[in-house]
Amino acid sequence: MEDADAALYAAIRAHVDGSPEPAIDAARQAATLAPEREFPRQLVRYLDTTADRADVYAAPEAFRSYIRGGGNIQLYQATSAALRAAQQRWPGRLLDIGVGDGLALLPALTDRVTGVDLVEPSTELLGKTVTALTERGIEHRAFYSGIGEFIRQHGNERWALTEATFALQSLPPAEWLETLSWIRAHSDALVLTEFDCETEEQPFESAWFADFLRRVERGLLEYDADRELVAQGFILPVLLGKFTASGARTNWEQPIEAWCEQLRSAGFAEVRATKLDDYWWRPAYLVEAS
Repeated sequence: MEDADAALYAAIRAHVDGSPEPAIDAARQAATLAPEREFPRQLVRYLDTTADRADVYAAPEAFRSYIRGGGNIQLYQATSAALRAAQQRWPGRLLDIGVGDGLALLPALTDRVTGVDLVEPSTELLGKTVTALTERGIEHRAFYSGIGEFIRQHGNERWALTEATFALQSLPPAEWLETLSWIRAHSDALVLTEFDCETEEQPFESAWFADFLRRVERGLLEYDADRELVAQGFILPVLLGKFTASGARTNWEQPIEAWCEQLRSAGFAEVRATKLDDYWWRPAYLVEAS
């Protein structure tokens, strides 16, 4: 192959098909053809790593560096400001789904929030949020679980506001409507943040693939000293998961308007979407529903 993009296509296709040697050979060829580009180099290292990789959220060092660098700095500042405004409109007890280490939540909290319930499967990430809330003297409960398990165990409680910041995309699409319907029945309002993505991803379609390469290259270059950690531990495993329907996938996305339609189907009468940031992957939106 004389074209780096074609070599990258072949590498990812072989990787998805379970053919590691053709995958690494094609990735190396792409890196040779385009030595100035970051993604081919990172892909070579990723495919050449034989050790088993932990879940990107179970071993969250790379995730923490990812959300604290690049375009995420501006994105999370905008997200926290939007959450703070929503908490002013819906005072009372707060439920935060997928809170992580509190990067979006903690700067948003005001005395209008009377207590916080936290749902997060990563014990390391949630532990940092719990520590911060304890130091600030904010009443809280922590639930080390996914939202499905939490619903089964705490399905009779109610909150003034539920927040889900880039969290519902980690659920398979078949679970979205049921989860949103439960939130509607147990919260006065919901604010969620997600990226505005295509209706149906066609990752091996030529236009989608070319756009993918352009976007991921831009995203990688937003990181400097911790680029290797972020690329290998988060960006590549998450984005390469889009090329397979197997268990390696960690997130699913859809257009913001589709999220709005699902919220209406779940029983929310008022649904409003506001752009937060023109992020490198896709534009990020906050959706408020009541």
